[in-house]
Amino acid sequence: MAGRKQRSGGPRPGAGRPRVKAPPAPKPVELPWVMIREAAAAGSTEAEICKAYQIEESALAEPITLARFRLELESGLARYKIALRMAIKDRGNRTRRGAGSVNALALQARNHLDFDKQIPAQETEPDLGTARQRLADLGAKLAAAASEREGRTVTLATLIEREVRAGEKGAGAGA
Repeated sequence: MAGRKQRSGGPRPGAGRPRVKAPPAPKPVELPWVMIREAAAAGSTEAEICKAYQIEESALAEPITLARFRLELESGLARYKIALRMAIKDRGNRTRRGAGSVNALALQARNHLDFDKQIPAQETEPDLGTARQRLADLGAKLAAAASEREGRTVTLATLIEREVRAGEKGAGAGA
């Protein structure tokens, strides 16, 4: 037994339970990032890109991959809008002859730059001074018309009181 090394003490090789290996980590899904970036810069939506490059939902299940995918889409869309604005500006600088398709640029501007959206009017505080005056004038006209109809003096307060009573009767009958 000269050629064989003898062990003295310690665990025997191969003794005990076999070691359980951890399951292999799932391989990260490699998406075609360059093509995604180019498609987003061309104005494609998330659904169009997923369908065109056959990207499944399971590929976007990992939060890091999903975050990068959304970042690529957002930055690509921003680049698209900038390029579209530059094309509109360039079109405006050119002469009429051979300037390219104005309709195509207008359509893209409406769809992607929200040029067709109505700009909400800035709401200002109502001018209560004139509103009060108009309301007082209207009340006086109503009272004068009621006085003429009934042949006696009718005040605005009387008209309002009648309307309140009529509303209460109508609400009571409908209930």
